Amino acid sequence: MSSLKLQHLDKIYDNKVQAVFDFNLDVNDGELIVLVGPSGCGKSTTLRMVAGLEDISGGKLIIDGKDVTAMPPKDRDIAMVFQNYALYGHMTIYENMAFSLMLRKENKNEIHQKVLAAADILGLTDQLNKKPNQLSGGQRQRVAMGRAIVRTPKVFLFDEPLSNLDAKLRGATRREILLLHKRLNATMLYVTHDQTEALTLADRIVCMSMGHVQQIGTPLELYDSPANLFVAGFIGLPPMNFFDVEVKNGQLVCDDFAEELSPEEKSALRGYENKHITLGVRPENISEGGSIRVNVFSNENLGQTTLVNGTMKKHKITCKFREWCNYKAGDEVMVSFSRKHFFDKDTTEAIRIG
Repeated sequence: MSSLKLQHLDKIYDNKVQAVFDFNLDVNDGELIVLVGPSGCGKSTTLRMVAGLEDISGGKLIIDGKDVTAMPPKDRDIAMVFQNYALYGHMTIYENMAFSLMLRKENKNEIHQKVLAAADILGLTDQLNKKPNQLSGGQRQRVAMGRAIVRTPKVFLFDEPLSNLDAKLRGATRREILLLHKRLNATMLYVTHDQTEALTLADRIVCMSMGHVQQIGTPLELYDSPANLFVAGFIGLPPMNFFDVEVKNGQLVCDDFAEELSPEEKSALRGYENKHITLGVRPENISEGGSIRVNVFSNENLGQTTLVNGTMKKHKITCKFREWCNYKAGDEVMVSFSRKHFFDKDTTEAIRIG
């Protein structure tokens, strides 16, 4: 496989609308990078620039040390898996997987061996004589992956490949992609709006918003140490709770509660005395028992956990408790925060503790 470098990539359309701003990323050989963000954030546009399906307005694209910025797609040695499978309905699964190799006029015996090997990896050996309409959505997506595998490209690109599958198939196919990556040790760039896919698949995540990269890091880094309010609110399910609080006399103070700061928190927030900041608390970092009163309006049992949604005096709050709870609308529960995140009100950047 190969390394991939995206250096200061910009995308500006003819109507002067800029979709991607100064995108920088170094993808290591064999690394699986996931681009994640809401619809319209520029992640698919970035992928299409790598594929050569969109012109690059500015910057450079380097694959294996070679500048391929101006090269046509066919010369970049990449393979792309789309969300709609893009299979030929009149061809068998074998023919679909072999088609790109036949266009290259490769040796028939080599094509046969490559198709059989890819089919074995993906569990499609007994499906090769069928047509796409005879397969399930998950199987068709595996065929699309197989068509990419046989080409042994330098880089694999995935554009929301699971978005057309139901929840159960998404989970199963996600695991297959992860196993495929480990088996092939392939360099992959994967686009999704689903943070579950990002957190479970990625070696590193690129979180994007409005054409800008917000943070690049491991899944744990983005979850545990979000760079700003956007990343904190986008990564994590249910989303992080946010509260407008004032730093005052060693406490966090708002209409809903007053929380004593730890020595480390006091040190980090020294410059914010008598100022308002944003406090972030993940639902799973809220525990039953404490001094903060929550008025329950819904209770969602999820098996081993329960989501309890409620209000305080001013703020709404979602708590994720690690047991089965049976709160009813109108109940009160006292809670405490076990882990806090702090953000500057003006810049929205994280205030680091320690």
